[in-house]
Formats: sequence, structure tokens, C-alpha cells
Amino acid sequence: MVKKLIQQRRHCGDIAPRHHRSGRKPIILDSHRRELRSLVSKQPDLTLEEIRARLGLACTIQAIHYVLADMGLTYKKRRSVLRSNQDQTSRARAGSGAKSKKVLIPHDLSSSTSPRLKRI
Repeated sequence: MVKKLIQQRRHCGDIAPRHHRSGRKPIILDSHRRELRSLVSKQPDLTLEEIRARLGLACTIQAIHYVLADMGLTYKKRRSVLRSNQDQTSRARAGSGAKSKKVLIPHDLSSSTSPRLKRI
């Protein structure tokens, strides 16, 4: 850090803090965000790669994901069509597990319920 401050004093004449907006500039601007919002509202099932291609952005797919998350838009494909199988699979109500165990496993054959001998 000391080397950077000496270099800054040499170039600028002081060692005051630089402006807070230094560093990497954002690739996805506010105009891109507006286009992104309208594109996702029109076609919510687009993949991130398709969104990048349609907007003509030269950024990573993760960058688009982070922008969508920052905008509060979730990336989840949802079908607007009803499922084809709407009926219940079982019409009759099944019995409780305890009743069915008595029928399937006789009490005297179960190792977990058999009486054990106590050691003295």
C-alpha cells in the first residue's frame, strides 16, 4: 500500500483517497437492465445463454444471473400449462401404519418386540 501511495503522490501530487467509483466498470448498464426486464417478462423461459445472445452482451452467464437476482427476478422455468395428470393416484384412504404392521408382521416373530432375558 505504501508503494501505491508514493506512486499516487508522484502522479497526482497528493495521497488523498481517490474517487469511490474506481475499479472495474459494469458491463450491464441500466439500459440493458430495462431490456432484460422486458425480455424476461415477454419470454420467461429463456435460458441465460439465450438472454445473452438476444441482448448482444459480451459478459459471462453468471453476470446475467447476478443481475437478475439483483433485480429481484428469479430464473425458474414455470409451465403455464396444467399438468396432464390431475387425478389422485389413490382414491381410497390408506390405513395407518400400526394396523398394517400387525397384519404383515406377527407379534411373536418380530425381533424388536420379543421379550429379552435380563442378566443378573
